[in-house]
Amino acid sequence: MYKKIISIALILAIVFLGGYITAKQLIPDASEVSTGPRYATKPVERGDIKQGVNITGQLNGNWGGSITAPKPEGITDSNGSSVSVTYTIEEVFVEPNQMIKKGDNLIRLSAANLGEIIEDLTDSIQKKQDEIREINETIEGKIDDLEDKLNQDITDIGQINPYDGIVITAPIKGRLSEFTVEEGDKVEDAHIATIVDDSKLKISFKVNTYEYSSLKVGQKVLLQYRRKLENGGTQTAFDGFYTGTIKKLNSNAVPGENSMTYVHMGEIEADNPGLVQPGMVTAIYTENNGIPVTGLSYNGTVVSYVNEKKVYSTLYSDSDKTTIIATDVPVNSNEFVEKGQILVRIAGADVTKMIQSDVESIMNEYKKINDINDDIENIYKKIDKVSLLTTKMMVTAPSDGMVSYVNYRVGDTIVASESSDQWSLQLMDMYNTDEMYIYTTVSDLDVLYISQDAPVTVTVDALPGEKFEGSVMSLNQYTDRDGKTVYNVQIRVMGREGLRPGMNTNCFVNSGEAFDTLLVPIEAVFEENGIQKVEIINAQGQPEVVEIEAGLMNDMYVEVLSGLEEGQQVVTGSTKDLMPSESVPEDDSFLPSKNQGTN
Repeated sequence: MYKKIISIALILAIVFLGGYITAKQLIPDASEVSTGPRYATKPVERGDIKQGVNITGQLNGNWGGSITAPKPEGITDSNGSSVSVTYTIEEVFVEPNQMIKKGDNLIRLSAANLGEIIEDLTDSIQKKQDEIREINETIEGKIDDLEDKLNQDITDIGQINPYDGIVITAPIKGRLSEFTVEEGDKVEDAHIATIVDDSKLKISFKVNTYEYSSLKVGQKVLLQYRRKLENGGTQTAFDGFYTGTIKKLNSNAVPGENSMTYVHMGEIEADNPGLVQPGMVTAIYTENNGIPVTGLSYNGTVVSYVNEKKVYSTLYSDSDKTTIIATDVPVNSNEFVEKGQILVRIAGADVTKMIQSDVESIMNEYKKINDINDDIENIYKKIDKVSLLTTKMMVTAPSDGMVSYVNYRVGDTIVASESSDQWSLQLMDMYNTDEMYIYTTVSDLDVLYISQDAPVTVTVDALPGEKFEGSVMSLNQYTDRDGKTVYNVQIRVMGREGLRPGMNTNCFVNSGEAFDTLLVPIEAVFEENGIQKVEIINAQGQPEVVEIEAGLMNDMYVEVLSGLEEGQQVVTGSTKDLMPSESVPEDDSFLPSKNQGTN
């Protein structure tokens, strides 16, 4: 019984002692309690402020596109049909996830049938050049025919005017004979005239074999011209002897008229003293300094003049079908004419039509050549494209980036044609790390501080101490299945060495900044009825609420656009906010300075 009383007394003592200690803790000593509320303050200061939002996300590579085998664009065979090129993978220089630089070798290809394509195209060029040669021969023949028709040399078919008709001129200098064309009459015969240059004679002669050895081509002889008489004899036509030159002397003897001897045939040219005509007989003598020495056994005969030309027109009237008229005849028969002098002009609708037809026929042949030359030029372009294709057998990186995957191994083949799409030619895929992206979401509070094109400073966990520039590329929103609005942000990051897709990033989206502006701690600002206010300690040391116009703010400071002046003290805390059990010593730094006063 005694022990129970002692135990109860001990428990009560412990309870009362605990209550006393607790009361001492909750009720401050009178020496520790201020006579009024005290305030913590900070001055309004000038400084710089930057406002923004911190968000996180992973780097994503910018798809750099497919790297493909070269496409044989514009390459056909000699018939114009599309061709296929079979590539073989000879070497692969990269692996998936490997970083590459612009110009790095990626894959080496080979294409065995490119040589066959070039050979086929080269052969087709040769065939077309043969066609051109044949057409040129045809053109030459047609021009020759037209030259004969027009009686003129043609150097440029484009200068021929069919309406000028045909102008027939004298081919040599001489006397006009056998000329029967009259102005205004039909031209009914191809033979227009004969022009004779009778200043030189052509004389045929023969010699015995024993005389042949004493004669030679180029040797001078003397001639005596004689007329034939009706009784078969001859008589001298002109007094004296005239010089001639042996121009031909056949070395092969032929039987003479009596078949008992052999003779050599020859030809002499001589100046016409003026009246010698074809058919006259000549006695022929060897000479020494212009003096006759020995007469030859046989007389010669004047057969013609050395220079004699017949003039023809290839156009003449053909019954009632074609009418060819001599529209101008400026000369007369037996008139002496100069070389190139106009003899006859022939014109008319039929002449114009025929000439026009001939000219068009020749021009069509030239057009064929132009068309073939165009074909040849196109074939050369195809050969150039094939040759260019052979230079693309080493596939290189189009830009800096990272290989995402490789489709082929050494020994694999790819068939490429002009109709192939990029997927059938795809060798590998890559990311372009020069420009990367971050896709993330933000809260409905933070989205207010994010705008299109806002600058972003990006840091990467894997690269401490480095900063990368970026910008907000897009900002959009959608409602998820739970009815919650989600705000998506896409940030573009300027890539450089070291960045890779999948890296974790921290992004500061800069929504504004100000320099040398008034700043107060963010805990000093509060809002009442939509109006932002702060509490200051006035000149009397009393707290006073004032309205302010706030600008930028971050997690530490608020920019004050109006309502405060530099140096004013703003309240950041007060003992009125303490719990009853809390106390502040008199000498605590929580108190304002003496010149601020207290309540």
